[in-house]
Amino acid sequence: MPQANAAYSVKSWNRKAWHDTPAEITGANLFRIEMIHLYNGDIEGEATIQYLVSQNGDGKGNFVALEKVTGSVGSRSGSFVFQRIGTFDNGKIKETLTVMPGSGTDELNGLSGQATFEGDQHQERYPITFDYEFEVTQ
Repeated sequence: MPQANAAYSVKSWNRKAWHDTPAEITGANLFRIEMIHLYNGDIEGEATIQYLVSQNGDGKGNFVALEKVTGSVGSRSGSFVFQRIGTFDNGKIKETLTVMPGSGTDELNGLSGQATFEGDQHQERYPITFDYEFEVTQ
């Protein structure tokens, strides 16, 4: 299975309230973050991402996100969608990125794969190793 070594950086982000019930009642702060990521390396391009986040009073939390990446993987170009699922605790993140089946377009049609990230919550660049393959068509 081929691997793509890349890193992304945050071009912009915007945090918005997702639920107006106070954390004292729900047990968690619920919010949404909109971001733009810039990818460099074996993945090149720009991505728009929507996070839904639940953060407990102790600073720990969970998130889910969908990220549309437009650019290239290796020598192929198009777009695809990563599903991101993760946790954060004391400034550390653990997350899994999985290509949503059927989301690849143009030369990225048939793309599947997964990457993981573990590291600090706020970095200048976030390195990932993406294991991927393309569906073989007859």
